Amino acid sequence: MNNLLLIFILALAITVTISFTYAMWRGRRDERKLISIIHGSPIPTFVISKDHKVIYWNRALQAMGNIKPSEILGTNQQWRAFYTTQRPCLADLILDGKTGQIGHLYSGKLSKSKLLDDAYEVTEFFPDMGEKGKWFRITSAGLRDANENLFGVMETLEDITEQRVAQDELLQRTKLESLGTFADGVAKDFDSLLSAILRNVFMAKISATDEDKILEDGLAVAERAGLQAKELAHRLSTFAEGGYPIRKLENMAPLLTEAAQNVFKGSPVTCNISIAQDLWPCEVDDAQIRQVIENVLINAKEAMPNGGIVELIAENTITGTNIKSLGQGNYVRIIIKDHGKGIPRENLSRIFDPYFTTKKKKERGGIGLGLAISDSIIKYHNGLISVESIVDSGTAFTIYLAAKLTNGT
Repeated sequence: MNNLLLIFILALAITVTISFTYAMWRGRRDERKLISIIHGSPIPTFVISKDHKVIYWNRALQAMGNIKPSEILGTNQQWRAFYTTQRPCLADLILDGKTGQIGHLYSGKLSKSKLLDDAYEVTEFFPDMGEKGKWFRITSAGLRDANENLFGVMETLEDITEQRVAQDELLQRTKLESLGTFADGVAKDFDSLLSAILRNVFMAKISATDEDKILEDGLAVAERAGLQAKELAHRLSTFAEGGYPIRKLENMAPLLTEAAQNVFKGSPVTCNISIAQDLWPCEVDDAQIRQVIENVLINAKEAMPNGGIVELIAENTITGTNIKSLGQGNYVRIIIKDHGKGIPRENLSRIFDPYFTTKKKKERGGIGLGLAISDSIIKYHNGLISVESIVDSGTAFTIYLAAKLTNGT
């Protein structure tokens, strides 16, 4: 009897040991599967434990933040991948139950998951990531065990920069077209009224006697103001309709050189011109493209009132699918770069908006139509104008114009 009892206890112990060993093996296998899934995911992902320590950091996140798992695992420095100074991530706020602070730390729209508890989504711009900053859709969800106890939080990031840029560009185009329809009607009516006013001012001038100096001076001022107003009406019409470009094949080198000479004549700012010797010709409206180039050069000159160097570069380029808003083909790329005060990041998205200007009222010009008109002209030429800027370092405008290659090229 004792032997049978001993055998039974021994068999039970072996069964328990085998079951426990199998359970541990299966648990580790499941954990390895989980780790493999997380690491193999193309979506940047990390997981933190209840004490805010990083327990998983996948390859996609390593590539995005340039931080190896060995540098971050076991630490609470997950913020390093996204920020220059320490602050809570979305996962940290969920873990601490401080979801009420999400709206204060994230400027994007916050939404709570309808399917999962402790799951939130927010869209945020990270200015310190990449050359121009990046937009991410951040999703973070609490992880609970079988007893519904929170033991960690997972956070994923989806790069939506291209999507946001495309949306902003579409919004800009829609805004320009809507305002353009209104501006066209106003400009035509305004121009007709000004023509009548100027005609009467001219008649009054030739009718004034030589002794009536005050009247003559006043009429001269009114005439100058009327002519300036007619120019504004013309600009509004150009902005509204693209000025109906009359295109012909042009050699771009003389156009660019003459525009630079006109703008920088007698200026303390020097323009360094670098034009490819074999620069392709473009089918453009000479006057309109000259207006665009001169306008951007004037902006560059005014960004350096104490003097400096503006770079004007023109080169041939072939675009594929790397520039979403341009078709595939041959282009002339024109780069105008200054080393002035730069444009704050928050203003870059508005730089082509009509009537938006960073110039003070007392400065020359500054009505905020120059770049809006330039954007409209380039759009009607099926091209692209873009801007990059760093405060206190300078600004660079890039213009793409479709090239027209001749048979001999």
